[in-house]
Amino acid sequence: MKVFITGASGRVGSQVAKALMQRGHTISTVVLPGDRNLATTQAAGIECITGDLADRNCVRQAMEGAEAVFHLAALISFRTEDRDRLWQANVTGSYNVFDCAAQQSAERPVRLVFASSDQVYPTRFARYRPVDEHHPREPYSFYGMTKLLGQDLLDFFARTHPNLKVTTAVFSHIEAAAEVVDPNGEYSRPAFSLQGRIDSLRAASSHNANSAASDVQRLLDILEPLAADDDPLLLARDANGNAHTQELTDVRDIVDALLLMLDKPAAIGETFNLAPPSLVGLDTFIPYLAKATGRRYVEANLPAELGQPHSTAAKARALLGWSPRYSLFDMVDEAVDLQQR
Repeated sequence: MKVFITGASGRVGSQVAKALMQRGHTISTVVLPGDRNLATTQAAGIECITGDLADRNCVRQAMEGAEAVFHLAALISFRTEDRDRLWQANVTGSYNVFDCAAQQSAERPVRLVFASSDQVYPTRFARYRPVDEHHPREPYSFYGMTKLLGQDLLDFFARTHPNLKVTTAVFSHIEAAAEVVDPNGEYSRPAFSLQGRIDSLRAASSHNANSAASDVQRLLDILEPLAADDDPLLLARDANGNAHTQELTDVRDIVDALLLMLDKPAAIGETFNLAPPSLVGLDTFIPYLAKATGRRYVEANLPAELGQPHSTAAKARALLGWSPRYSLFDMVDEAVDLQQR
């Protein structure tokens, strides 16, 4: 079977592609010009069409003959100046993928799995926790808005094209084990390091449309004096001294879930949150990470409601039999062990 995967050169898509090729499937993708992973993706045996998802002809060419589609590519940015790029990548690009898949479904059934984001709720500013799939979808970020539009577009195509069998996966935060211990990790840096948190707060107003510059500045006034050249980890607490929590899912667990969505008929027409089974308190995790990596950490009470991200994957466990295998602590242990070999 041919499978078209957007984002096949990325963190999740490359691993989905690898697993599907091990099953004997052929993979095609669209890769942006200048993608630093192009050579690696081609060497893995993936058919690569150089172009852009916003180019419908490019998408149609790459998808031709595919019986399954994983739409995993997206631009993630919370900068106001990136809104045009977000629209092109996440809305126009998604429309092209869905429309081409719908056209192909006129000839044969097509399975389509779409990766959305918990920014559509968003879990960080949720009305209730844990966030399930019935939570109102009311994004605060423009990025979240583009993912919500993607979900609505997909629902439309599924209603109007009976042979297009769709599933939506709602991602929270995903990393590979090595990234958790990497001081420059895409997600772990703003989540776990002091300077990373400072940098992310400077852009916080675009995460939450209601956040005031004065609130952000109050937090920066606390954190910036703690900054140092060795970039310590940060154990953040709320105004009452309660440690912040974190949810982060290993990329391998995400791949397991996506393959189950392809395999299980019960997944068709459904939306699934993909999140770890429990939150991790930073008062436990940050000292553990510090000891494992030899970094020091600082503590700070932050007198503002930053939200505690927490969603439930109970539906994925019940309907798909998905059971995440890796905790944050497992990821740290594995990464450090590999570094020491």
